[in-house]
Amino acid sequence: MNQTDVRPWYKEPWPWVLIAIIVLPMLVAAVRMSIYSEYQVEMVVDDYYKKGKAINQEFDRETLARDYGIAIFAEVSDQQILLDVNRNQKAPQIASLIVSFYHSTQSHKDQQVMATARADGIFSADLLKATEGKWQLTIEPHDKSWKVQKVVQLPHQGKILITPH
Repeated sequence: MNQTDVRPWYKEPWPWVLIAIIVLPMLVAAVRMSIYSEYQVEMVVDDYYKKGKAINQEFDRETLARDYGIAIFAEVSDQQILLDVNRNQKAPQIASLIVSFYHSTQSHKDQQVMATARADGIFSADLLKATEGKWQLTIEPHDKSWKVQKVVQLPHQGKILITPH
């Protein structure tokens, strides 16, 4: 009778290969889930149809601003924004303006302020946060009937002309 040496299972390579095939994907999934939960993507839209309809309404608002002949000269400093609004006779009177600063990559830096008219007809608002960098600057009246927007690099010397596209 031949006697063969029987090694214990944990000294054989094949059980470890089978265990690795099962455990390794679970470890990769756990690492990916922790990364995804920490760095959430903000640009994903759940309902594309509603978003598409909203985009069409945004184009209508820009068209209305063009019909009103809206042209805004903006002057942005560290603590304040000044807006000189030019419009034609078709445009309604403006009581206040909503000024929104949207950062292209860091949404926590976004801010929205209400600009009110001074005695000289210039709209002004105090800024809440620093505004250095590249911004999508959006200006609209309080009733949001029209809007104008422009991508600006701040700080900027002088006035910025913002007109509808």
